Amino acid sequence: MLPDSKISQLIGLQIPGFIFPAEVPAPVKGSVSKVIHTFADYTGRMIRSEQLHEVKRCFTIAGVLYHNGSSALRNAIESAFMYTLSPLICGKHKELLPLSLRNVRIQHLQTIAI
Repeated sequence: MLPDSKISQLIGLQIPGFIFPAEVPAPVKGSVSKVIHTFADYTGRMIRSEQLHEVKRCFTIAGVLYHNGSSALRNAIESAFMYTLSPLICGKHKELLPLSLRNVRIQHLQTIAI
């Protein structure tokens, strides 16, 4: 399992454009959600600017974090990352999502439809 305190560093190593402005060295309650929300904002900017290669990298990292993360991290990806990006994800972006995040998106869309 990935340590929650290292999530921003892990994302930053894989995606050099991602900079978490107020990195906190020790785990703080809510810091995982803040990191994922900032990551979602970055990914949203990449979607809007049509940088599909970077969008794919963001989605891939989010999928790895979702698969290997703690329940707090998984919850943050479901609620902050996918919820924030849902209105921006169209056909070409949807195809870039890893399977685990596609399933999260489908569950989110089904919840909205009810």
